[in-house]
Amino acid sequence: MSDLGVPQRFLDLAKRGQGPRALSETALRERFGDPVQVELEAGQVWRARWDGVSVLVLVVGVGAREVSAAPVTIDPPGEDEASVVVEGSRTAFGVDATVWTGLVSSVPLRVLERVVDVWGDDIVDCAVEWARARPGPTVAGVRAGQPIRSVLEPAAEVRAGLADDLEFLRDAPSLPIQEPGQATRSLASLLGDRLDLASLCSALRLPQADVMKLLRGKAVLSPGQISTVASATGLSADEIARTVRALPADLVLAVEHPRWRSAWVRRARRLQIGEAEARLSGGYGAFALAARQTGGGAADWDARLRQFLHGENGAGDQA
Repeated sequence: MSDLGVPQRFLDLAKRGQGPRALSETALRERFGDPVQVELEAGQVWRARWDGVSVLVLVVGVGAREVSAAPVTIDPPGEDEASVVVEGSRTAFGVDATVWTGLVSSVPLRVLERVVDVWGDDIVDCAVEWARARPGPTVAGVRAGQPIRSVLEPAAEVRAGLADDLEFLRDAPSLPIQEPGQATRSLASLLGDRLDLASLCSALRLPQADVMKLLRGKAVLSPGQISTVASATGLSADEIARTVRALPADLVLAVEHPRWRSAWVRRARRLQIGEAEARLSGGYGAFALAARQTGGGAADWDARLRQFLHGENGAGDQA
């Protein structure tokens, strides 16, 4: 299930006119509008992705930083006694889709990539009841899944792979978020007498002035730099990461929302860095921009993010 091409294959076929037309990019835009304007709602089927892992999920509940969702499979086929199977006539896929309600879990917003379908409230309600282990009568176009009778069955492997993939998605790097009363210790303070400035400059391949900014918390450590500093100092990566100043909760909610996902992917490609680093540095860039500007009231973080991306000559990366 970690093959990115599994759910993507249907979209690729649609582009070539060989698959369900409802999944073509044109059809998706006609149904849902601009991807960055889509609001999260129960009943939506999203492609969730991080690195090489891609899973279709049915959203059954929406939270601030995560959704409650059940994995959905269309290829390869598989089902178990805790799942429900939705007929192709009720989906955009054109083939039966299994909703693995026994695997309902929290999926972070930061891994949601593309909404590909919306299912009726009756299907969602049915899935929720099955997830609560209170299966009632199924609805039109939905049937109960058949039990897996042996761990050697292909369906057992599919289920195990989905569980692993969901755990991987939940572990996708998140942004540091401010907690009430939280104080951040600088890297210089953490290192204390063990600070070897020359060695750090050499390990990070940065001039002394830039390293001093990192030590004093005036610049943010990237995930790669955290690993480098940990190797150079003998401290753990977690200890180093805790010296990174956390971001305001409202900014984190904006940065991690799916509407900005494509912008971080494009920025990562343009800067030739990882998506996590592109999102992290972009969030801190918007935060620094806001700190330099005046004005009362709550910050419009979406506007700040657009301004930051435009300012670094990446207007095409804006959401």
